Amino acid sequence: MISRILATLSRMFPLRLPRHKCRICGVEVEYSQVKVHYQTTHPEYGKWSHQLHTLMWLVLGSGVTLVIVDLLYRALNQILQYIIPAYLLGACFLLIGLHVRKLIAFRDAWEKTHPLPNEKRTEES
Repeated sequence: MISRILATLSRMFPLRLPRHKCRICGVEVEYSQVKVHYQTTHPEYGKWSHQLHTLMWLVLGSGVTLVIVDLLYRALNQILQYIIPAYLLGACFLLIGLHVRKLIAFRDAWEKTHPLPNEKRTEES
C-alpha cells in the first residue's frame, strides 16, 4: 500500500536533479555526474582540474600557515598583516586567470576536433 502511494507520488512529482552545462562541450549533465563527464569525455581537463585543485589547496594551506605565524609573532612584525591578504588575493587572481585561460584553450581544442554540422556545411560550400 505504501509503496503504491510512493510510486504514484513519484510519477506525479518526478525528482529532478539540478543540471550542469559542460564548460567545454556545452552538454547538459546531471549535477551528480559532472565529475564523471569531465573524466570520461574530457580526460585532459579532468587531470588538469585535479592539478588545479591541488594547487588551490596548497595556496590555502600556506595562507593558513601565514595567518598562524602572524598571530604568533604579531608583536615582532606588523608588516605581515599587509603581506598575508596581498598574498592570498594575488594567488586567487592568478588561479582564476590560469583557470580561465586553460578553459578557453580546452574549449577551442574541443571545437576544432568536434565541429558543429552547420559550421561544417558552410566550410564545404
